[in-house]
Amino acid sequence: MRTENVDGHRIRVHEQGSGQPLVYLHSGSGEVGPMPIFAGLADAGFRVLAPELPGFGESDKAPRWRRIEDVVLHLRRTFDVLELDSAVLVGSSFGGWLAAELAVWFPERVRALVLVDAIGLRVDEAPISDVFGGPGSDVEELLYRANPHGRDMAALMAPVYGDDPPADLPLRYQIRGMEVLAKVGWNPYMHNPLLAERLTLISAPTLVLWGADDHLVPPAHGERYAAGIPGARLELIPDCGHLPAIEQPETTASLVTAFVAEQRATAGIAVS
Repeated sequence: MRTENVDGHRIRVHEQGSGQPLVYLHSGSGEVGPMPIFAGLADAGFRVLAPELPGFGESDKAPRWRRIEDVVLHLRRTFDVLELDSAVLVGSSFGGWLAAELAVWFPERVRALVLVDAIGLRVDEAPISDVFGGPGSDVEELLYRANPHGRDMAALMAPVYGDDPPADLPLRYQIRGMEVLAKVGWNPYMHNPLLAERLTLISAPTLVLWGADDHLVPPAHGERYAAGIPGARLELIPDCGHLPAIEQPETTASLVTAFVAEQRATAGIAVS
């Protein structure tokens, strides 16, 4: 883990491996650190760079963001600071929304795109659950929707918090992350009304990965992404909820690796 300065905001960046650059954009859980998925991707020959957005973890307080475009511009500058002309881009949940927007606005920076249970679209028949705990919300039901198989997410997230962390550190990280989500995803709720019609602007080869049992952001959202992005395909991950990169890191890393290798082997598509 190292720190970088992006337009006056100090952020942390986890880097692992060497080879083809791959930028991982974290979910609202803020999974930046020596996570198993990064080890799997590094072993497959990627130079993994996982920046921590301002407002998450130990990075500086978030700027005065009001719209998702504000965060996308920060990420473009992050690419500049990391001296990346382009990279394979993998985004989970909130990070998936950011990845899709970045691929729309700055297609030259994205060699291949993987969206993992990405928010960002409105699907009326399969709404995203209320993560802000509005009237009538049930915390236990919300946790079930995100993690229906009851995996020990605290243990799976342990690498993020380091050795012997303070007991309240996970809660503090969660509260910080929710504040950022509220800044850009409160209203309209967790989506950009213009994104659906802009998906046709994405030119990068795209894989949409989805936990088959995600009840927080149902697979219908993955279907909508795959239908809207030219040439994209959807693949469901069995026995998995909302966060495949955390719940099933080996499977997720393997699917990403196979997809990028497939694109590399396809004539006329350069992702290496």
